[in-house]
Amino acid sequence: SRLARLVCTLRFRIFLELKMMIMGVVSGLRVLTWAIVLLLMLIYVVGVAMTTLLEKEPEFMDMRSSMFTLFRCWTDGCSAIDGTPLFERIRKEYGFHWMVFHILMTMFITVGLFNL
Repeated sequence: SRLARLVCTLRFRIFLELKMMIMGVVSGLRVLTWAIVLLLMLIYVVGVAMTTLLEKEPEFMDMRSSMFTLFRCWTDGCSAIDGTPLFERIRKEYGFHWMVFHILMTMFITVGLFNL
């Protein structure tokens, strides 16, 4: 009901663009919700794999750490606890295929999922 009152107050011509923006956000909430669900599912599945394969790394020693690290890597920045680039360190220690995996997953998330 508050949203309806807000929309009614936006009948003035000066607020036309604001009204259009609010209606766009409201109509896009379903897609946004499913994008978040898909991102969380990917974080969980890849987190299980990373915890299993890289459990001696402090960023992947348990599921909670793995999921938070993956969330950070795919949304903000991917650095280790000491501030060094995380996947560069993993590439040196475990091989180049981890860097390819990281690049492919990051491209899928940023180009595919974030553009829904």
